[in-house]
Parts: sequence; C-alpha cells; structure tokens
Amino acid sequence: MQKTTGRNTIALILMLLLGLILSGCSQGEPEIDVEAQRTGFAQTANAQGTQTAAAQPTATETVVPTPTHTHTPQPSNTPQLTPTESEEVAPPPTGGSDAAQWLANDPPDNTPFGPGEAFTVTWTIENVGSSTWTANYYIEFASGDQMEAPEKVFLPYPVSPNTNVQISVDFIAPIATGTKQSNWKLVNANDIAFYDFYVIVEIVEGGGSPTATEEP
Repeated sequence: MQKTTGRNTIALILMLLLGLILSGCSQGEPEIDVEAQRTGFAQTANAQGTQTAAAQPTATETVVPTPTHTHTPQPSNTPQLTPTESEEVAPPPTGGSDAAQWLANDPPDNTPFGPGEAFTVTWTIENVGSSTWTANYYIEFASGDQMEAPEKVFLPYPVSPNTNVQISVDFIAPIATGTKQSNWKLVNANDIAFYDFYVIVEIVEGGGSPTATEEP
C-alpha cells in the first residue's frame, strides 16, 4: 500500500513539474497577431506600388503630324523642238484663192509622132488667182493616155498672181496609131486640184519629125 502511495506521489510531482515547465514556455513566447500581419503586408505593398508608379515616366500621347499636300512645280516654259532637215516643214499659207488659165502648149495639139517616139510637151499656164503658187504646187496625170509620163511634176519655181509658168513633161508615143489625149490637173500645196488641162497628139506611121540622114 505504501509503495502505491509513493508512486502516485512521484507521478503527481512529475505532472506538476511538467505543468510548470509548459506554463513557463507559453509565457515566454509572444502571441502572433495574424490580422495585424495581414494589414501590415497590405500597407507595405500599397506603398511600394505608389513608389514604383512615381518612379516610372508618365506615358504621353504622341501627336502624328497630319500629311500636307505637296505641290509639284510645273515647268513654266515648254521647250520648242527645232525641226531637223529630215522633218517635213509645211509651207506657209499663201492666202487668197487658186485659179489658173491655159495659155499654150508646145508642140501644139494634133502634132504627129511616130510609134514609140519620145517627145516633150511644155505647157504655159497663167496664175489668174490671188494666191502665190509655191514650189509645192504640182501637175498630176488625171486620165486618158499617160504615154509613160511621170505621175506628177512639181512647179519649177514660185508663181505670183498675174504671172505664168512653163511646165515640161516627157512622153513616149505608144505603138498603136491614132489620136491620143493626155489629161492633167494642177494641184495646190494642200493636194487640192483646182484646174484641168490636156494635150492631144497624133500617132502615125513614119511620124512627123524629120529624120536625120547619115553622111557617107
């Protein structure tokens, strides 16, 4: 019985000592206020955020310049091209009206020629209009018997009003005999015909031209 009581006493003493020890430990360690820590952390974070925002440069809106229309200067003077020798220069206008009158032709009409004989006809035509005929005026075959004459022949020189011009054309008589008429027209520098004329020849056997005799 005494042993049991002694053991209980020892156990009680040990419990008391353990309680004292635990009580001392609890009093030595401060209690942690969780809510206060949370509030402190929040205030610190706000302060750091404010300092960071103040340290960063404030973004400003960049103004994009409005494009303006550019004016391309136009050349004030247009260079004039100088005509070269290869370019055709139109003759200056002569003014007035074109008119003509036949005066003569040599040989005269109905002159006889032999078949295949070469001959030349020269017409004399007067300028009875008010314009000056330039060297760009010409006579042109129109119809009838051309007798190997060229299609057109230009005037040999300018012809002022109330003066005349002599125009010569080379022909070759055809082989067929008979009366042959060659019709022509006078044309101005604008290719406008304004006067008609002709020549008539007789193609006969033996012709009408004298034949030279050969000396021994």
